[in-house]
Amino acid sequence: MRLISFWGKGGVGKTTCSAALAVGLSELKNEKVLLLTTDLTPTLSDVLKAELKSSPTKVDGYSNLYAMELDEATVIRRWKARFGSEVYDVISSFLPVDESFIDYVAGAPGIAEQFILYLLYELFEDGSYDTIIWDTPASSSSLRLLRIEKELYEHMGDAIRLYLRLKGFLERMRSRECDPLKLIGGWRKLAEDIFDMLASEYHEAYIVSTPEIISYEISRRIKEELSSFNIRVRGLIINKYISSPCENLEKIKRNQDSVI
Repeated sequence: MRLISFWGKGGVGKTTCSAALAVGLSELKNEKVLLLTTDLTPTLSDVLKAELKSSPTKVDGYSNLYAMELDEATVIRRWKARFGSEVYDVISSFLPVDESFIDYVAGAPGIAEQFILYLLYELFEDGSYDTIIWDTPASSSSLRLLRIEKELYEHMGDAIRLYLRLKGFLERMRSRECDPLKLIGGWRKLAEDIFDMLASEYHEAYIVSTPEIISYEISRRIKEELSSFNIRVRGLIINKYISSPCENLEKIKRNQDSVI
């Protein structure tokens, strides 16, 4: 089981590279492949010329290729189904809120992005595929996923310490079937497991760039930021390179060569 991800600025060809590799592995290597895009404005269905859903869908014409696109509404709905009751149990243990509070939290900035990494982790742990190929959104959005997950991990530690300070007071106020401290600890452990997956030897991260100075600089920053999360970049893919130009494109090729 392995996870292969493609990173880069918008428009460099991450989705094209992801789809090409997915088709190649499924057809030439006979691997069962899931191609997942977490771009909330995806184009994967257009690239594959297939009608995709928010759950793994077999792609017509390929024996072992499955693909899925996520939309924000689906992500929020699945977050509420998985974590909504837990969040309510924790918050309602010390604040007078009703279950409508779940809808408020579900719409908070960062919730959808954070849950995307959980969905990826869930698919990876399920082990139903030989390879999962992850087509990330544009660099600013994809790196934000990691930052939000890190902040969640750090904040859960703060939340545990805060809850311990309030625990005696809360226990005097009410007795609950759930253990908020256990739930918060579980969320923190889950965030840690997600980072362990991304930093493991089973994850291969590739950066897609074009031979342009802006794309190169963004790629360099992506590599530095991934390294800060202990995610090792396995390679850099230079897309849209002019190898044999006609006369009208010679200047462009010289500029590309100078960047490379």
